[in-house]
Amino acid sequence: MLVEFILATITLVVLAIASYTDLRTKEVPDWLSYGFVFAAIGVRTIYSFQEGWTILLSGLLGLAVFYLLALLFYYTNQWGGGDSKLLMGMGAALGITYPFAESSFTLLWFLLALLLAGGAYGLLWLTVVAFKRRYCLLPEMRIMLGKYKKAHLGIGFASFFLLGTGIFINSLLLILVFIIALYYLLMFLIAAQNCCFIEEKETKHLTEGDWLAEDIVVHGKKIIKKKTLLQEDISKLHKHNISSVLIKEGIPFVPSFLLAYLILLFGKDLMPMVIGRIFG
Repeated sequence: MLVEFILATITLVVLAIASYTDLRTKEVPDWLSYGFVFAAIGVRTIYSFQEGWTILLSGLLGLAVFYLLALLFYYTNQWGGGDSKLLMGMGAALGITYPFAESSFTLLWFLLALLLAGGAYGLLWLTVVAFKRRYCLLPEMRIMLGKYKKAHLGIGFASFFLLGTGIFINSLLLILVFIIALYYLLMFLIAAQNCCFIEEKETKHLTEGDWLAEDIVVHGKKIIKKKTLLQEDISKLHKHNISSVLIKEGIPFVPSFLLAYLILLFGKDLMPMVIGRIFG
């Protein structure tokens, strides 16, 4: 339908602009996120007079579901406000078709595509940053490896056991490789986050959405816990004459939205096929 083409065009344009601003400034303008929501609902409203009220209902259902999901991600400090607002726009644009049919699962396929694309993109971004700041990463890795000597010994003994039995059961060799790779990948991620994504930032340069890396304590009393900063938090820092704080740099995540949407557009059967292979 024409309405689907228009919504897809709007979504691609918005995600392209949002990805550019996120990569350049690590922020997504509110006018873009809210404009996305209003544009998607507006287009659905116009076409509902011609195609039927279910087109508008689909967008409202998608908006409601992703609004609740955005609140969850935001208030658990998983995402910043820009990502959460953009997710609401995606819900309005993709929608949940009513009466319910196979196309009603489009939001689910998008979330799964976002999980896969975001994981791959995030790992690649983290690896590039860690390589650039390897002078910091390598000492941190040595410290972490020294902390968990018992875990390394346990993995070593388990490896010998699984390697021996793996001669007879090939799948155990795959399990062994997966466990070891997952463990050291986790250590790499923690070490990289500890040293490569923490920077000291002057309070006067803080903006709403910056991630506080540690609790702010004044005279033995915690005044701000580590979280995404709001404007009132920044005002509180100024009030207590705190000149600088440690900020955790986030990975610009919006390009993952664009990648996930491209997967959804040009590989509509990909996510259902992957789920079918896993659980079928």
